[in-house]
Amino acid sequence: MFKAIKIINKKRLDNPKINDEEGKHVTNPKLIKQIITEHFQSKFRDEDYEDIEPFKGESRPLSKIIISNEVRECINKLNYGRAPGKDNICNEYLKHAPPVIDEQIANIFNNTFESHEHLGINEGLLITIPKPEKPKGPPSNLRPITLLNSVRQVLSTIVLNRIRPRVEKYVSNSQSGFRPNRSTSDVVWAHRWITAKVLNATEVKVNITGIDMSAAFDTINRTKLLKILRDIIDEDELRINRFLLSETTIDVKINGANDPMPFTTNIGTPQGGSLSPVLEARWTLFGHVLRRDRNIPANKAMLLYFSDNKRARGRPQTTLPITLNKDLKNMSPQNWNLQLRQTWILYAS
Repeated sequence: MFKAIKIINKKRLDNPKINDEEGKHVTNPKLIKQIITEHFQSKFRDEDYEDIEPFKGESRPLSKIIISNEVRECINKLNYGRAPGKDNICNEYLKHAPPVIDEQIANIFNNTFESHEHLGINEGLLITIPKPEKPKGPPSNLRPITLLNSVRQVLSTIVLNRIRPRVEKYVSNSQSGFRPNRSTSDVVWAHRWITAKVLNATEVKVNITGIDMSAAFDTINRTKLLKILRDIIDEDELRINRFLLSETTIDVKINGANDPMPFTTNIGTPQGGSLSPVLEARWTLFGHVLRRDRNIPANKAMLLYFSDNKRARGRPQTTLPITLNKDLKNMSPQNWNLQLRQTWILYAS
């Protein structure tokens, strides 16, 4: 029944418009796939970085085995109507499966770590959508979306539930992403409330800085990330996270090009995965960098800065973006290769 409904409601995703190196429009699906694959392989694969091994040490069972109740709890958190990964297993199949499936999935996970068996669940299917207000043609103007296998998402949520209590200790109260009962709406509301409060005051001056970091999750050194996690989580959780960061592959999906062209990634971590809250905890390091006093000019209007956007207008004279970029370079020991994509400041008085 689920398969029939999906076939009826299936929407065809058109192939992206791609230009070759000479700027000519490409129509051959295989060539489109090759160009997009080479582009994202250069982003998510670095030969100077080592590949994470899925297992370390002798094979042994988890100290705290995964039980069927954990599996069912995580399956229930899967969303309806999401596109399946490379395994073509929809979330609906798992959500409406009998309890015996929960037990089987738990046994598969436990056997994987007990005997160091390779599951092959870290394969991702990459689709692309054009970035808004960007010219079509260059592959750099495509936004990648990776479709992960449902079983992998279950394992990610299991380790997320286990590490959440300890991770919360490293996350500031101002952080709203990847947290229960919190959302970016809280940040937007606080921003509007503070601005309105300042405008109604007579002797208060506030500089509100908005920073858009590009490639925040896509440039992380996985080896160093595991070293950071080692001081926060226990051995079982570290083993699961190592497994999720290892042997990750991506295959670009293009209509008319069915031959697989997967490549192995060794940089970054999937956004929204089990590691995201841990990364958000490390993100608080930026708070210490940006809390220092800055000589921000007293502009009475919102100023826009675009470091990689040719549509910038009236670029004001200020040292703020340069200063922030210098601070980001100071984060290089953590291998966070971040850049300021868009920054604005609002001077309210």
